[in-house]
Amino acid sequence: MRRKLIPLLALCMLLFSGCVQNTRNSYDVPDNYSVGIIRTNGSRNSSDILYFDANLSQTGSIHYDYATMGELFYPPVIYDGSLYIVPQGQANKKDEKTILRQDLDTFEQNEYYLDQIAIYGLSVDASAIFAANNINQQSFINRIDRADGTVKTVTYDNSYISIVYSYQDKLYAFSSQSTPSGKNETLHCLDPITLEELKRIDISEFGCDVYSVTGVGDTLYFAPMVTSQDTFNQIVCAYDISTEEISTIKFPDDVFHLLNMDDKLYVTHGNLVTGEGTTLSVYEISTGKIDTYDLGVWIGQIAINDDYLYLMGTGRIAKYDLHTMKKEMETEIPLENGDYLSGIFTH
Repeated sequence: MRRKLIPLLALCMLLFSGCVQNTRNSYDVPDNYSVGIIRTNGSRNSSDILYFDANLSQTGSIHYDYATMGELFYPPVIYDGSLYIVPQGQANKKDEKTILRQDLDTFEQNEYYLDQIAIYGLSVDASAIFAANNINQQSFINRIDRADGTVKTVTYDNSYISIVYSYQDKLYAFSSQSTPSGKNETLHCLDPITLEELKRIDISEFGCDVYSVTGVGDTLYFAPMVTSQDTFNQIVCAYDISTEEISTIKFPDDVFHLLNMDDKLYVTHGNLVTGEGTTLSVYEISTGKIDTYDLGVWIGQIAINDDYLYLMGTGRIAKYDLHTMKKEMETEIPLENGDYLSGIFTH
């Protein structure tokens, strides 16, 4: 793959107005890489992005003075050749109020300031970064203009917005709300410029707590983590944007992360809290065929590059043939006290 070599000074360039520069302690910028891993710590300001080649040999790293950079529940966002990630700050505060962008080729970076704590659930389009956060039973959907850093915010009382997702000139959000009769789940459709709510759809019958969403054609796929009976869910919902109809796809095990590549959805199974589950399903959208594979490693997050699937587990990264799902290699990643892996991405 083509890579750019850049002078050291360019690493610290500020790309957009309205953004502030971050301090990095050390760096070893890779000449080439296939996959990146984020290693972070919740109790001290120390995070690293580690870069690996196709043989899972580390080719470089960049260190950041951040705590809790990234979350297992939310894979890093890649948009237009850049990585977007939230460094929340130390776990007992989560008050960093920052969104980090890093160019995947040049490693230039900039930060966007958002005067909110505990930021999560990012999405990005050509003009803005969208993020959610929740404080004292209030949820906020925030729009940060990528050109000038200006912010718009809308508030949802007594609701938990779990994720926002920009797709086809609309902004979608998922919220859950506790009621005397149980939990309700709502799909919101918003104008991505004004954040005006255009419609809302009650999706409680399918389950609650959506953390993974992907758009394919005219369909929005999303995974409610739990059922209406508060047990883990084994379905993926398909929302037809044009007809507003919702259908479901049944899988053989609990569903969490969704990843789309071409005509296929890659669906991870297991439990992100307990670290259980080693299977992954491949759903062929055009035929409805489902193939399920045991990858032999707990699946925290996945990413795809060329004809390979990369898996981030507990303190390790593994590489699989995308067509056979046979493991080709695996590398352990050193973790110091309190360190953990929070994200994987490819370029």
